[in-house]
Amino acid sequence: MKRITAHTRVAAVIGWPVSHSLSPVIHNAAFASTGFDAVYVAFAVAPGETSKALASAAQLDLLGLSVTMPHKSDIARLVDEISPAAAALDSVNTVQFSGGRTVGHSTDGDGLIASMKADGVDVTGAKVLVLGAGGAARSVVDALSRHGAHRVI
Repeated sequence: MKRITAHTRVAAVIGWPVSHSLSPVIHNAAFASTGFDAVYVAFAVAPGETSKALASAAQLDLLGLSVTMPHKSDIARLVDEISPAAAALDSVNTVQFSGGRTVGHSTDGDGLIASMKADGVDVTGAKVLVLGAGGAARSVVDALSRHGAHRVI
């Protein structure tokens, strides 16, 4: 069990439901392996409560906020600033808190591309089938297109 101090930072994921999320396990393992003094928790945020959740996260000065369904589009409309990809996709999966402002990003697609490149997979000129139509799938389609996939279905 991690020892929490007055200096421990908190990051979180919000979603509905969210109890199935492996994000806390993954992030807490990463924090522990690097010695970074932070914890990552999951907050169940019911539909319609997204604005309150974002305001609370900002007030608590969270290290960062991950966003999953069904809140990705709502968060895209609520953040103070939004990255070009997140704006185009109307989907935010990561909120950065910076200088009292909230900045929304869509990182799913670029994360997948980075993982594929690390495994020696180049999508340039490839035909790719994407199953899904949610925020993560839209982000993947966008990233595949930007990274030179020939055809994305």
